[in-house]
Amino acid sequence: MNSPNRCEGEPALDVDLLLSTPASIVVRARVEFADGSMLQDAGLVVAREHCRGNRPKVSALRCAAQLCAARLSRPVGPKPRAVRALYALVDGVWCALQLQPQPA
Repeated sequence: MNSPNRCEGEPALDVDLLLSTPASIVVRARVEFADGSMLQDAGLVVAREHCRGNRPKVSALRCAAQLCAARLSRPVGPKPRAVRALYALVDGVWCALQLQPQPA
């Protein structure tokens, strides 16, 4: 029989938090845009049900990164900005959570 939490064995990550509430955590992130502009700070929101304490599960952090990249890629102004990469501070090191392929 399947457990209600089928990802129990999934690793949880030690991340740098911007905010912690009873319902969710917000993980410090940085976004790199395809237009070469400066890195932009961002927050990845993860529901507590996908965490162990203040440590998000890997799949939840990746899902939060995808949602953040989609939100930041929405057109604002004359042209949309494509997200090239999204990084989070994991175990004290900036790690890429999402990378877009570079044109050849």
